[in-house]
Amino acid sequence: MNNEQRRTTLLGAGAQWLVLDAASCAEPLWYARGMGAPLQSLFRQQDEDLADSGPWLIRADSYPDLVDTCLKKDPLGHASLWCASPLDQKTLVNQLRGRVYAALPSGETTRFRWYDPRVLFPYLEDCTQQRRNDFLAPFDLLVHADLNPYNHPHQLQIWQQSGKGAGFTNSPLVFTEEV
Repeated sequence: MNNEQRRTTLLGAGAQWLVLDAASCAEPLWYARGMGAPLQSLFRQQDEDLADSGPWLIRADSYPDLVDTCLKKDPLGHASLWCASPLDQKTLVNQLRGRVYAALPSGETTRFRWYDPRVLFPYLEDCTQQRRNDFLAPFDLLVHADLNPYNHPHQLQIWQQSGKGAGFTNSPLVFTEEV
């Protein structure tokens, strides 16, 4: 599969936003800044010094070159989540930022790396349907790399609701063969 086929599949599925883990792959962040794409760190103000190595929400659907850059620089997809949401950017950032910070039973706050598909997929698979629905509520769809090395070159995983009021489930998003 070439990047054009992957981009066509992602954007054709409705992906609007890239959630990028800049600690794992910073080049798409630099590219997005250079082209003036709307973007915002998902770290809180007190973690501003760490922002360049943290998660970012970046508008992707109007920037096909940015999508291509991300697919090229992050070929395994471990630094990239693709999503669509009915929320405006500010509201979406606030919702996603709330998922980065988790309260421990001791009352301390820690960071949860949900924006890493290697963390997200097992979390979503292991939680209850209600918890999964609550976690994915800001999204219309969420797409991430298929962690099975035999599937990765050919497909992604997509989480979406099967119908109005139905719970979120995942299924393969197979790359388009012809462009």
